[in-house]
Amino acid sequence: MESESETDCLVRYGLMGHVGWFAVADELVEEGLGRGDSVVLRTSRGLELGEILIEPGAKSPGSSGRVGEDSIGRFRVVRRAGAEDFALRDEAERVRDERFADCLALIEQEGWPLELIDVEPLLDPTTVLHYLAFDAIEIGPIRARFRTTRDYDVGFEDLAADSNPTAAPAQRRCGDCDCPEGTCAKTAKASAPADACAEPAHDGCSSCGVAALLKDRRKPVGAG
Repeated sequence: MESESETDCLVRYGLMGHVGWFAVADELVEEGLGRGDSVVLRTSRGLELGEILIEPGAKSPGSSGRVGEDSIGRFRVVRRAGAEDFALRDEAERVRDERFADCLALIEQEGWPLELIDVEPLLDPTTVLHYLAFDAIEIGPIRARFRTTRDYDVGFEDLAADSNPTAAPAQRRCGDCDCPEGTCAKTAKASAPADACAEPAHDGCSSCGVAALLKDRRKPVGAG
């Protein structure tokens, strides 16, 4: 049940430009938070910076959204971002390449069936790993291995998943039209029943497009 002392605002956050609704306490609303303001958020990933898109209390009649939550509670705006928060952001960006190389080395050492595309250090000791999975993998043991060998925790975002980081994984479908053929393949459209999808034939799904665009986005130092 939503607290009477809270309202909601829409915020953009994260390296991949996630957008979501966040709870805002009345005392923060009274500070006059507006569109474009930088705020510190608690998300399912940890503490991170975000930018307000729809200010608290300005939700239009046609807009809809639900504040996410996890075992800790509702995702919320913690505070207006200040100088210390921006310094933490700058430090996170400074160590990003080093963190990428470190994570990549462990992944290759352990032989995990995933391709690391990018990393995203947050404001707290958490680094989000953006990856493409080659096979079904269990994230738990990988996270545990990082915890026992590194001084930072890790979160995971599969770039091939047709879902956001706060939602349960979706069924494997063609992301361009959500047709029910099942697998992510360029031939899915051609083999689907005639009435399965109203969209015209296309070359694969959006997940394939993400994979193609990001495959060479970030390589280890010295890679060709």
